[in-house]
Amino acid sequence: MLRSTLAQVGSPVYSVAWGPDSEQILYACGKQIIIKPLAPSAKSTQWKGHDGLIMKVDWSSVNNHIVSGAEDRKYKVWDSYGRLLFASHPHHYPIMSVAWSPNGEMFAVGAFNTLRLCDKSGWCYSLDKPNTALSTPWTGHVTVP
Repeated sequence: MLRSTLAQVGSPVYSVAWGPDSEQILYACGKQIIIKPLAPSAKSTQWKGHDGLIMKVDWSSVNNHIVSGAEDRKYKVWDSYGRLLFASHPHHYPIMSVAWSPNGEMFAVGAFNTLRLCDKSGWCYSLDKPNTALSTPWTGHVTVP
């Protein structure tokens, strides 16, 4: 079993994702995004990602792009060198979840009562307000013993 400390930081790490080649770890610490190679002597890449705490990051194994979401209510798309490719306008609530689709063509963005589907360049093509706390769907095949 592998037991190793990849990084010791002074702030909570809220999100971790594997790099496309499984030779790097992407993580968010405070307002910073860090790419840490697993090779012991390799240098990390780090940049300021947001103006608020970064809640979630994900790295596409297909297009090699990174998406991040934060308490500043924005989501952003990055290349693997830390160059900003897209930044959303501030939304109503903090961005709590982001995830790439398996084919790397789209990603999902989640915030309070909001789900967005965006293309790989960052443009939103679908918005849903699920309101799951206030609705409970039932099927017509419910039986009570």
